[in-house]
Amino acid sequence: MRVAVTGPTGDFGTLLLPRLREDRRVERVLTLGTRGASGVRVVHHRVDLTRYDVESELVEVLTGAQVETLYHLAFLHGRTRSPAFAHEVEVIGTLHVLAAAARAGVKKLVMPSDTLVYGARPGNPVLIDEDAPLHGCPASRFVSDRVEVETQVAAFRRAHPEIELTVLRFAPVLGPTADNPATRFFRRPLVPTLLGFDPLWQALHEDDACGALLHVLDRPSAGVFNVVAADLLPLSAMIALAGTRALPLPAPLARAALRALNAAGITATPASLLDYLHYGWAADGARCREVLGFEPRHRASEALRSLRS
Repeated sequence: MRVAVTGPTGDFGTLLLPRLREDRRVERVLTLGTRGASGVRVVHHRVDLTRYDVESELVEVLTGAQVETLYHLAFLHGRTRSPAFAHEVEVIGTLHVLAAAARAGVKKLVMPSDTLVYGARPGNPVLIDEDAPLHGCPASRFVSDRVEVETQVAAFRRAHPEIELTVLRFAPVLGPTADNPATRFFRRPLVPTLLGFDPLWQALHEDDACGALLHVLDRPSAGVFNVVAADLLPLSAMIALAGTRALPLPAPLARAALRALNAAGITATPASLLDYLHYGWAADGARCREVLGFEPRHRASEALRSLRS
């Protein structure tokens, strides 16, 4: 197989590329990004997804390499000082990638997403399935951009049924190498919580996120799938497993307190994500197990303990 990967040096790209290089099913890997990746059977093409004319360049490269499967992993999970730049990379960049994939005749497109897109709301069921509306979190750029990307993807799927399009909605991905809002949340010496509230949370070990991406490489996988560990834990239990301490905040003062704590470098929790400390937003992983035949090897508790290493 000939495979392409956008965002090869991001969290998911860094995890997936070594596995693709070693996979006997893969003849060649084309990496696409502003920073390169190297290795056996890997060819890098420097591309900037924020450029207005990048679509034609992508079409030329994908067509020339005869790419069959495209992993679109160019999403920013680390710290960024420019929300506008992040929006350009993720939302506008995805528009370019989708259009180029259709024009280049790519057969399969695989993309990660987040269970955060469901939003944390008082009316949520205990487990949210993939057909639920994506309420997101309007105050959060991080979440809103992912909801917008998923809206694009849904429209693309209707317009291009000939392309097998897979979206994997991951629970918060934790692990020794991961750097995202969830890992930064649990690695701080104090973790803010809301006094009187203890919502159910989920997690996914970084090895299982990579395993899910690799699992769908040559299996029928069209659709959207929640990828979550088997155990569902109260936030308080997750904080204890991560080896940190809770800092309960009274709800009326929580937003102002979070801003002050963040400014002091004590926590790394955006006030815009406060609802996720308040209401449940756990996702149902049944479709992933039953349709894809994929089940994470690690429990959420193991993913949390891995942050101590």
